[in-house]
Amino acid sequence: MHISIVSSITLLILISFCVTPKKMHIFEIIFIWLIVWLLTHPLAWIIYVNLTWIKVSTKLADFSIYFFDRLILSPLLVVIFFEVSLRFNRKAEKWAILLVAILILMFTEYGLFKMGVFYDVKWNIVYAFIENSFILLVSYFLWMRFRRKFI
Repeated sequence: MHISIVSSITLLILISFCVTPKKMHIFEIIFIWLIVWLLTHPLAWIIYVNLTWIKVSTKLADFSIYFFDRLILSPLLVVIFFEVSLRFNRKAEKWAILLVAILILMFTEYGLFKMGVFYDVKWNIVYAFIENSFILLVSYFLWMRFRRKFI
């Protein structure tokens, strides 16, 4: 049941992203996607496995939900928020968009807890905020460097 909900939400967000006009080039989207994906997986496994703050479920359906979230949904949300940040010019608006992105990523992680994909061992909201802030800010910094250099 949960896998159909998560995959449906992911598919709807992906379709809506694909059909909307974009200000970013396709190479920027791929770059951001790969950076977020490469930051999320090692960081998540350090936190989940080595520090045992969170345990991922061993059921196949729950692990598939985790896979959808980390491989597709989280990078897609980051790309969407970066795309939205291009539409604003002032720094305060860009920081507000990044803060909203962090909060929505935290909300998706909390949703995974409620679905039973994650087991709460030592997780708290401050750690989730730090993790998502790190991923977003490093991705944003690298994207801005990429944008200045190549676009």
